[in-house]
Amino acid sequence: MVIVGLSRNRDTLESVKTAVELAGGLGIKEGSTVLIRPNANTADPAPGSTNPEVLRGAIREVKRCNPGKIIVAEKSMSPLNTEEVLNRLGLWQVAEAEGADEILTFDHMKREHVEPGKAYSWPWGFDVPEFLKSIDYTIALPVIKTHWTATFTMGLKSQISITADRDRRQLPHGQGMDVLFGNMIAESNLVYKPDFYISDATKCFVTNGPNIGTLREPGIILASPDVIANDTTGLALLKTLGTVPEIQMNSVWAQPQIKRAVELGLGVRSKEEVKVKGFGVEEINEIIANLA
Repeated sequence: MVIVGLSRNRDTLESVKTAVELAGGLGIKEGSTVLIRPNANTADPAPGSTNPEVLRGAIREVKRCNPGKIIVAEKSMSPLNTEEVLNRLGLWQVAEAEGADEILTFDHMKREHVEPGKAYSWPWGFDVPEFLKSIDYTIALPVIKTHWTATFTMGLKSQISITADRDRRQLPHGQGMDVLFGNMIAESNLVYKPDFYISDATKCFVTNGPNIGTLREPGIILASPDVIANDTTGLALLKTLGTVPEIQMNSVWAQPQIKRAVELGLGVRSKEEVKVKGFGVEEINEIIANLA
């Protein structure tokens, strides 16, 4: 049984704290090197990217565990300069103000080539930063929203940020590509998968996405150590808001990303393995019902 914590509070920092506590806590060993990866694929403000206050809350929660080092890192889409994007979004400034030991970008890092055995949709493998070998614990900060090609982007898709530009160019874009796209997204999680997810649903796109769309403001933070539990609960939340037919009319477990992630053993396998706990989330029973 995996717990997903949902919290709604006027103070985003309190929402992050409560959601993490409801999910059972981070469980970071003292002295660990911790990587926090916000979503900053473009310079579009939240929900195009992670709300800076969610990053602030995540850093503060990590500090409670007495880590040895906190690193904040991300990679924006080519040809954007990630450092410039992080600064425009205010994420760099928050990381500095909260005392992150390092703020890095994956733009020009030395990479290693990986070919995970079950990554059948990546026949030539993909390249990831070598420095990930030095990380003890990773937290991803995805935004819960729709995506015009991938249907949705959450914890599983946040992993694409560690891949190289040429790898991203392999991702299919266009109608009828959702299954292949979903498989590739799931398979990218076979290496250096995050240990915990603090997902930003303070604002969501419920159509189009990832940088424009119909906006809703549920004001919720999700937290879970399990990527499938995280993403299925995020999809269930989108259903309560009214979203695209591909999500609204189908089981969360029927989504290509989720189906392939379950096949790969990346997390929970069914609704019965997910327990949702909430604070200040009046619609929690509807969210739980939508996990079917």
